[in-house]
Amino acid sequence: VPRHKVKKQINLFYCAECEELALKVAAASDAIQLQSINWRNFPDGFPNLFINNAHDIRGQHVAFLASFSSPAIIFEQISVIFALPKLFIASFTLVLPFFPTGTFERVEEEGDVATAFTLARILSMIPKSRGGPTSVVIYDIHALQERFYFGDDVLPCFETGIPLLLQRLSQLPDADNVQPQPFPANFQLCCESFFLLLLV
Repeated sequence: VPRHKVKKQINLFYCAECEELALKVAAASDAIQLQSINWRNFPDGFPNLFINNAHDIRGQHVAFLASFSSPAIIFEQISVIFALPKLFIASFTLVLPFFPTGTFERVEEEGDVATAFTLARILSMIPKSRGGPTSVVIYDIHALQERFYFGDDVLPCFETGIPLLLQRLSQLPDADNVQPQPFPANFQLCCESFFLLLLV
């Protein structure tokens, strides 16, 4: 991805699982400033988290690259996601390339639990920053109607990386005989493209 020079500066925090991707995103633009979080645990296993350079991001645009790939890591990320907007930042964007509960968005018989609705309600409680509601960017969500699960305190933005994926596949030497890329490759392609669009 070519480097882009723009005026808007974004402080990018990321979960431990997305460190490699965050480094690639930062390498693609001079406007991305990587920030870090200490992802530690207390002896009982509960998170012991620390946002580094918290004072330095006051009045700055902030984004967080999340990965909800496992229920075990969602709580610690939610804790950070709720804390960042309260640091007097100019704006906050949550980038969630994979909405894990997306296939459980409807109740088809009595007793079914729509876990997608539950996760959307949790994300809808993200505090506002100085700039207003949090932008929640989700890639290739299972069903567009899930935008109505989110409350009015966040701005859900659904994006897709499929056209970019198809373009990349068509450039391969064996484009006429290519198999679909595994999820992690699509994941990185989507995120890299979104952050470049965010800088415009």
